[in-house]
Amino acid sequence: MPPPERILVCAISGRALAQSAKAAGFLPLVLDRFGDDDTCAAADGCATVAAGAESPFSTGSLLDAATSIAPPPMPLVYGSGFDGAPGLLARLAQGRELLGMPPGGVARVKDPWDFAAACARLGIPHPPISAEPPADPGGWLVKRRGGAGGSHVREARGAGRLAKADYFQRRVAGSAVSAALLGDGRRCLVLALSCQWQRPHGSGHYAGALFPAGLAAPVERALRDAAVAIGEAYGVVGLGSADFLADEEGGFHLLEVNPRPGAALEAAELHLGMPLFGLHVAAARGRLPPSPPEPSAGVTATEIVWADRDLVMPERFAWPDWAGDRTPAGVVLGRGDPAATVRAVAGDPATALARLADRRVELLRMLANAARSA
Repeated sequence: MPPPERILVCAISGRALAQSAKAAGFLPLVLDRFGDDDTCAAADGCATVAAGAESPFSTGSLLDAATSIAPPPMPLVYGSGFDGAPGLLARLAQGRELLGMPPGGVARVKDPWDFAAACARLGIPHPPISAEPPADPGGWLVKRRGGAGGSHVREARGAGRLAKADYFQRRVAGSAVSAALLGDGRRCLVLALSCQWQRPHGSGHYAGALFPAGLAAPVERALRDAAVAIGEAYGVVGLGSADFLADEEGGFHLLEVNPRPGAALEAAELHLGMPLFGLHVAAARGRLPPSPPEPSAGVTATEIVWADRDLVMPERFAWPDWAGDRTPAGVVLGRGDPAATVRAVAGDPATALARLADRRVELLRMLANAARSA
């Protein structure tokens, strides 16, 4: 039997990818921004990389760390952090097998004008966009080309000075639904659909996901067809996602495609009952299964928990088994910083969401008590 394959994993948060890789029989070496305890426990080696002045990663720090911890030709799997930096992805992938969408494909799918034109050709509803400020900014948003996670989205009214990568998109109504994709560069499958939600108080930041989405059958078919069409049009490689807004009348708009594994990976794996890293690697190497795996669990959900006060992570904190992205001891968290992710499995959506809410409250209580006792 050959030894497990070593693969470099790079993402803003690499924990879910690292755990998925380990469960699938790989040896991940991880570069990310946080160095969480459970990330490093799953990795064969890990290091943290500082943010750049205007990007998720410092270019020099990322390339130096990659050369040190996982020199070429070790293959590369990437997650969040490169949607707006395909040039950096190209430099990181130099001399490596890139297991995912190539930089040119990332640049195309994240070009709002190219994406709007592709949706028009395919007959997929997509919100109108504009490079120029609308005469009446009410009902319009400002987005950033290559932005991810939703924190870059803001109201056009009162948006202030715009960056070069900013553009305008008309606001459309609906609830957030995401299709988890798997492609080999030619064909594309939808693995599952999830409902997603944002952090409260208008921050726009991704907060959580719940599988399955529980849509009416005609709406689910329409979203699956649109997701496959756009995924195949752009040649999605490995895991990705297509994000929609679906309204109560059965209509929808496709917002974007994320051409890499995303924040809902863990919830999708709980729902499907298997690590998806192996499917990602196989699809990137041209081996796409004939059909998606059947779900093995009921309703599964994950949600980010943000610190509700300033605190220093205590030593020897007793993490509950339903919490991931475990912030290391000694790290200083400000109010509003991500502290962990909680997960839940239940028989119905209401119970799963209630369980997430209870666990969020319980984790914050445990952190506050531990910080007071330190």
